[in-house]
Amino acid sequence: MEGAPRSEGRGARFWLIAVLAGLGVLFAAVNFQKVKIDFIVGEAHAPLVIALLISGGIGFIVGLALPRLRRPKND
Repeated sequence: MEGAPRSEGRGARFWLIAVLAGLGVLFAAVNFQKVKIDFIVGEAHAPLVIALLISGGIGFIVGLALPRLRRPKND
């Protein structure tokens, strides 16, 4: 709608992103204690927030990849 008047101020999308970013910063700030991460072949020490971000990123990638891998092929 080209002639529609624009409302002034910030939209709901802006505030949603701002609140989620604020919660992310708060979450990171309270999860900086060091934790031991056990792997099959070793172990590592890292801040908990880093371990959570890495595992969340891996989960995100797997969540994106699985539906594409399971999609039936149309032959």
